Parts: sequence; C-alpha cells; structure tokens
Amino acid sequence: MLVATPSGITLAPEGGAHQSIHTPVIGMAQDKLVYFEPAYVDELSAIMRRGFEYMQKDDGGSIYLRLSTRLLDQPVRDTDFWEEEMLVGGAYWHRPPTAGGELAIVYTGAVAPEALAAYDQVLEDIPGAGLLAVPSPDQIHAGWSKSVRRLGRDAVHEPSHIENLLGTLSPQAALVTVIDGAPTTLSWLGSVMGHRVLPLGVDTFGQSGDINQLYETYRIGVDAILDACASAYVR
Repeated sequence: MLVATPSGITLAPEGGAHQSIHTPVIGMAQDKLVYFEPAYVDELSAIMRRGFEYMQKDDGGSIYLRLSTRLLDQPVRDTDFWEEEMLVGGAYWHRPPTAGGELAIVYTGAVAPEALAAYDQVLEDIPGAGLLAVPSPDQIHAGWSKSVRRLGRDAVHEPSHIENLLGTLSPQAALVTVIDGAPTTLSWLGSVMGHRVLPLGVDTFGQSGDINQLYETYRIGVDAILDACASAYVR
C-alpha cells in the first residue's frame, strides 16, 4: 500500500517541487495497482480496510492512495450505502440528481469543498443537478473498460457501475469534472453515456501561494466550477 502526498497544488506554499499533477493518470494506467483519492476520513478508513484484504488475495495487487494534508469538514452520513458503491465501483452520488437531471458536478479528492459549494449554488438555477464523488477514477474506468470489451459477446451488454450512475441523468445532461491533477483523469466520462463534459484540472504547476490563490489561478475553485457549469449547461 503506497501512501503519497500531496495531491497537486493543494500543498500551496511549498511550490512546484511538491506538486504532483500527473500521478492520477499513472495510477490508472499501472496494471495490478488500484488508485484511490478519497476526500474524507470515512472514505479513507473504508478503503484501507478493503485494501488490506485485496492485497492478500491470490489475484490481488497493490493500492495507491493519493492523499492531501488539507483539513476538510467531514460529512455526516445518513446511510452507509455510499461505502459499498465506492468500494465496489469507485464512485457514488454525494448528492443524487433527480431522474433526468441536466447537470452533474463530478469531483475527486481535495477539491471536494469547492465542488460542494458550487453545487449548492447551482441548485438555485438547476434544481435537479447532482454531485458525484469519485474516490477512485481507476475503478470506474476499469469497470467501464471491462464492460466495453464485452460488447458484442452473446449480444449481452452488462452496464458498468459508472453507466448505472450516469444513467440517472438526461442524455442531454452536462458534466463538469474537477480534480487537483490532470484533467484527463475524469474528462473521459463523457464517453460513457455521451454527455457533454467540461473538465477542470491542473496542466501546469510551479507557483506557490495560498490554496484560494492557486485554485483561482489554475481555475479549479468555486468560481471556475460555476463558470464551467454555466458554459456546459444548455437548456
């Protein structure tokens, strides 16, 4: 189990030498390794419990945890349904959309507070919007890729976990994805159900400052997410 910090530019004062940007893509591409980037302590706890079991299986492998030292307010959960969805599929609806919802904000890791704040504001104009947590882009991509490889076999299509989640939305819905890392980590989600995607992330790095300053500069803060929602959402 490899635990690595920090995630991206969130360790803001330290500057470029400490800002890992492309590691999510590496984690997704590496065989026999499962990459997780939880935002909250309860997510991390569940992942570590399942991770130690996974590493000891005959067909198991390694675990990569991309973590942040940023202090976040922790959510109060009404149920534990999210936990199994996260562990088995890699994602869950932090705030579920209504059936046929027209917009979803999708986030991974330390930018959870910005995604949640933007979501709360978006609801004023798009009441059916959803907020999708993706603690493991690796797992949702692996599940979808497996489903794609099976296409045409016995004329049966087995929907992946991410297909089932995004299937709640309207076919004309838009996705705004955000991660403190390479935007390609989540931008492929538009290929799953054909939704429009506007991906936010970090392509260049090196500056130091405080978190709010860098999130504004690199366009992964609340205002950037809201601007992306306005651009992506078409009635």
